[in-house]
This record gives sequence, C-alpha cells and structure tokens, in this order.
Amino acid sequence: MNGSDWASILTNPRFLGELYAGCPPTPEQCGLFYVHLDERGDSATLGFETRLLPAAPRPEWREKPYNRLEFYLLLSGLTGFVVDGWGPAEAASFDITAVSDKEIAVRLGSGQGGIRFRASSVRLTRTRVYLAAEAH
Repeated sequence: MNGSDWASILTNPRFLGELYAGCPPTPEQCGLFYVHLDERGDSATLGFETRLLPAAPRPEWREKPYNRLEFYLLLSGLTGFVVDGWGPAEAASFDITAVSDKEIAVRLGSGQGGIRFRASSVRLTRTRVYLAAEAH
C-alpha cells in the first residue's frame, strides 16, 4: 500500500480526517473485510475495519462502548477490471494509489492473484463503531 496516497485520501475532511484529527489509520492498521462489485453499474464498495479508534469521535459514539471502527469506500468509474482469483490470501492485502488527479489504481491481493482496476472517483459512504469480542 502506498501510505502517502492512502493518507492523502483518508486525511481529507470528507473522509476520516476530522474523526482522526488529521492522522487516520495506516494501511497496516486496517483490514479489508468487504468487497461488493455493482454489476448494474461501474462501481465497487470496499469495507475496512480498524482497531485504531478516532481521536475526535462523533457525539453519539461517546455514549456507548466500542473497540472497532469500520468504514466503506465507494469507488466509481471503474475501468480495466481484472480478477485473477479471490480468497483469504488475496483479501489479506490491498493497495490504493493515486495515479493522477483523476484516476486511482486499486489492487486487492498480492502478486498475480486478486482483483485489479482503476477508478475515476472515491468517496466515503459509511462509518460506524462497534464492540467486537476479543479472540483468545
């Protein structure tokens, strides 16, 4: 993951910038847990979770216990879509790189396997916090 591209996207106030006071979680602090490809259009929704809690949580979040934050990115205007397999190994890594001001390259997976595409836009569609049981 290109950390500077990830940070430049998520630091924006339209994304996670305000929740994390300008210091969003790094790619290593996030896990990809959701991929939805819209067969009716040209978009993909990616869901991530992190244990790094917001520095400036929303008021309604302060009233309940939580230890995770999940967020969803909607990537639109997809081109060059390629699938070379999908499974737990491919879901374990991701790379989101700004190729230009108008294009984002996305790779889900490492090496030759996984999903690759380009997107013309990205936006945050949802955030939520929740309390997850700790694995022993």
